[in-house]
Amino acid sequence: MFSRILALLMLVSAAFAQQPLGLDEAVRRALDHHPDLAVAGERVAEQEGLRLQARKTYNPTLNLQWENFRAWQQPGFRAGEDSDIYGFLQQQWELFGKRRRRVEQASAQVRVAELEREQARNQVSLRVKQAYWQALAAQHRLKLFEENLLNFQKIIEYHEARVREGAMAEADLIRVRLEGERLALDRNEASLAAIRSRMKLQLAMGEEQFPPVTLTEPIPEKLPEPPFPLHAAEAVSRRIEVRIRQAAVDESAAGTALARANARPDLTWLAGYKRSGPYNTVVLGAQVPLTIRDRNEGNIAAASAEERYAASLLRASRQAVLAEAQAAIESYQIYRRQLEHTLPALREQALETATIAEAAYREGGADLLRFLDAQRVRIEAQQLYMDARVNYELAIVDLEQALGIPQGVVQP
Repeated sequence: MFSRILALLMLVSAAFAQQPLGLDEAVRRALDHHPDLAVAGERVAEQEGLRLQARKTYNPTLNLQWENFRAWQQPGFRAGEDSDIYGFLQQQWELFGKRRRRVEQASAQVRVAELEREQARNQVSLRVKQAYWQALAAQHRLKLFEENLLNFQKIIEYHEARVREGAMAEADLIRVRLEGERLALDRNEASLAAIRSRMKLQLAMGEEQFPPVTLTEPIPEKLPEPPFPLHAAEAVSRRIEVRIRQAAVDESAAGTALARANARPDLTWLAGYKRSGPYNTVVLGAQVPLTIRDRNEGNIAAASAEERYAASLLRASRQAVLAEAQAAIESYQIYRRQLEHTLPALREQALETATIAEAAYREGGADLLRFLDAQRVRIEAQQLYMDARVNYELAIVDLEQALGIPQGVVQP
């Protein structure tokens, strides 16, 4: 019965191992079609449109008038002598650099949108890398349980042969079979966890379909070094969050300058033609608002407060980035020390203990419970080492993010 269950589990596992997927390919596919990036791109296009509009000047106004027309009283109305006809153009002139400052503010808003799009790319890439390593850990955990299950099947077969020979009590065989069933249940749980992790990865990639895949990124025994210096102070200038805050400060400063410029009046001039009775004449004029009651004080105050608020957020962002970068460096160093000095020896010791316990048990020098306990410790040590190894890769990913190293794959 156990052999049939094991064969069925292995067939199910083989069915899921189909399409290969490496880490770089997963990131590239996410950056190619993730919906979050499409949203960020439309945001940039929106701000580009607003900047284009900010460059425009006001259209002139064409005025046409016919005055003094009447259809009553005597003598009768004579259009050529009794009416006044106007035709003139009116144009507003923006003074004191209003248009330039409006374009500066719009350009700063475009810069913010571009940085937010870059941030969205980094975040998508970061989520994909984190989900990939977690899914890869689940895949390796499943493989570990399958290997242990195959190895334990040999132990069950050994006990069955010993019982048939009458050299072992059947109660020991039952205990071993129960342990095998427990390992099968653990393998089933690992399979479900691997499927859930794989689907989380595909969701992070922005996929609409969830076909079975095999994650192919290798995990070398030798620990890789981060390909960048571990300097926390450099993160302040590289992190996209700080650059966004700085661009927001520039945008709010441009808004304050525009509000101050809007406090000064513009000039509107007009020029055209007037026919008054039999006479053809020229019309010239100008309009200047009198800023007596409204000098844009409220908008200036609001813009100045927004500028101070943006500056405060920038200072807070710099402090948070520095602390986060330092914490990421320390976390990476802790994981590296564990993998260099502690966990390999623990794994080797557990493997050696399990091997000795099995040999002693076959020779009758150890009881069954001690043998099973040694097998469990070996499995736990292997799993602990694999989890720590994947956590080390995740620590490098977090380190890239904390130090402001670009996460995205460069598109050809």
